[in-house]
Amino acid sequence: MAQTGKLIIPLLASAMTASILGNILSTQFVISGLDKVGAQISFADRISMTLSDIVGFGPMYGIFILIGFTVAFLTGWLVYKFVKTGRTLVYAVAGFTAMLVMLYLMKNVFFGVQLVAGARTTVGLVLQGLVGGLAGYVFAKLSTPTILGNT
Repeated sequence: MAQTGKLIIPLLASAMTASILGNILSTQFVISGLDKVGAQISFADRISMTLSDIVGFGPMYGIFILIGFTVAFLTGWLVYKFVKTGRTLVYAVAGFTAMLVMLYLMKNVFFGVQLVAGARTTVGLVLQGLVGGLAGYVFAKLSTPTILGNT
């Protein structure tokens, strides 16, 4: 049970990191699009919209991310067992890949509509992937190396 806790906390922390940062980036992409068509959005409104998205969409996004990261980090563990080097890089790549695959699958499941508005462009999609990579880095640093491979 103690071993499981050493994995669950880093997994939850990495999923929360990706959900929060992913929501922030997505909201800013939407606001940028509104700005391009002439909408006047104050700084206070930007903050309010961002917090609203984190609270409203964040939990659902976080669940999808958590599922994706569970699969990706287990796969990363298997990869690390074979390569025996670059543990942090393996988990960062796993997080990056998990976000891209998860967003692709979400779009296909939801009738071709990308639910994460900030991932509807190539730049937005890559940024969501980078958020996943950062979250994979967080997982690697918070997880116990002896359970999921040494650095």
